[in-house]
Amino acid sequence: MENDKNQPVTLLKVGQQISQLLSTAPISARYLAFFAAASEQEACDEVEQKRDQWPSGVQQVLRGLDLAGLTTSSRIFHVPPSYYEWPLYQRALSMGAPSPAHLCKMVVMENKRWQPAHCKLGSSNGKQRNLRYIGVVVQYVETVNVSRMTDYVRTLSNNAIARNHFKFRLADEHTAQKLTGFAKNGVSPVGMQQHIPLVVCAAIQRLRPPVVWVGGGDVDFKLAMPVQSLLDSTQSMVADISDPAQ
Repeated sequence: MENDKNQPVTLLKVGQQISQLLSTAPISARYLAFFAAASEQEACDEVEQKRDQWPSGVQQVLRGLDLAGLTTSSRIFHVPPSYYEWPLYQRALSMGAPSPAHLCKMVVMENKRWQPAHCKLGSSNGKQRNLRYIGVVVQYVETVNVSRMTDYVRTLSNNAIARNHFKFRLADEHTAQKLTGFAKNGVSPVGMQQHIPLVVCAAIQRLRPPVVWVGGGDVDFKLAMPVQSLLDSTQSMVADISDPAQ
């Protein structure tokens, strides 16, 4: 009985030690090499596993990976129903993630004060840009700083839209699913149904090893891929818009 009580503490210590070890440059490089090899092997194995039997949301992600040429450089993890009952360090250990900081989610933020006229205002690249909905990839150990997000999004229109025209909040589940094609806890930045601007929090770019876990299209599936592959395949913007969770 005493051993059972000590198990969470032991797992936490093990997880912390693994995280510290993997953050060093030589081990981080080896981890990336292992990740790449495992991705290639699993991509071959999926053919035998008849991936068309996976949930439709996961297939949507797989199609997105195929289009981006990332099938052999990403990994899909099928997690148990009890996954969300576990502490973050246990979730990370279960998938071989280097640390809880590598576990991320995508949320859809909506500007509740958006107006159609905003689309007519110029952006930083001279193109019209709809800033009503924005996807944000953020770590579970961080939270979105709405004030800094507002400041950043305003720069996308050369600050042509007054700050009092912004009020970013989480979009409701129905809206998020309509835009992305994914249900809650399965939202993935890869394979979205509609294109919306995507911002990756800057803290994710500093991860070592530089690999990230996000939603895999279904509540029971997770997608892992190199951070740079995520940025390149989704044409994401990177901004410092998150703070450590309390």
